[in-house]
Amino acid sequence: MELIEQIGAFAGLAAFLGLAVLAMLAFSQGRDLRRLREWAGSAPERDNERKETTSAVAAKRAEELRALEEARTAEQAAVTERERRRQRREAGQPEQTRTERLRGALSAFGAHLAKPRYLAAAFVVLIAVAAGAVYLVTQGSDSADGKGGQGKAAARVKPAEIEVTVLNGTAVAGLAATYGDKVERKGFQLGAVTNSSTSFADSVVMFERGDAPEARRVAAALGISEVRLMTADVAAVSGGAPVSVIVGEDNAAAEG
Repeated sequence: MELIEQIGAFAGLAAFLGLAVLAMLAFSQGRDLRRLREWAGSAPERDNERKETTSAVAAKRAEELRALEEARTAEQAAVTERERRRQRREAGQPEQTRTERLRGALSAFGAHLAKPRYLAAAFVVLIAVAAGAVYLVTQGSDSADGKGGQGKAAARVKPAEIEVTVLNGTAVAGLAATYGDKVERKGFQLGAVTNSSTSFADSVVMFERGDAPEARRVAAALGISEVRLMTADVAAVSGGAPVSVIVGEDNAAAEG
């Protein structure tokens, strides 16, 4: 019994020491786990995430503050503008000056013009205007009836500088020569004097493209009312003259 009691005492002591060691190990493990969690929380990638989150929040807050400040400024400007208009009304003046109304109209026009459909319409109008300008520049005095221009350029040209061909558009012999004499007496430069390949009932003055003012000047000098663009068959017998006088049956009877 005494031996058993000694063995039990030693076993109890050993158990106590084992429990003490186990408690120390558990405490050490808990401390290591706590340190591991702290390290994981402060890892570089976690730190970057926190920084990015903080930056995003700060940027959002700054944007909100800026929008709030702009709203306050706009509200203050609106209050000031309303007060100014009230003072102008009380003084018997229009609420807006002419410059302000013009600026407002331009702003509204600019806002409409920024829309795609208005931009397309403006582009079409611009193209049409440009095409019209090109047409006027290139065709200004070359309409088929010779009435497109004002004749100012021709007024500065001397009659001797205008070459005129005379064609007989009738069956009356010598009619082209008679009108050729008239052309020379009016001071114009006489070109070819010949017959037309076709007959004409009415006398007409024809011109090459770009020489309508000169043609009207010749027509006025000879008393011929009709002026139009030169046809291919008349140009073929005009010898390169920019203006051709075709004597028709109406003047053949007068000469006869």
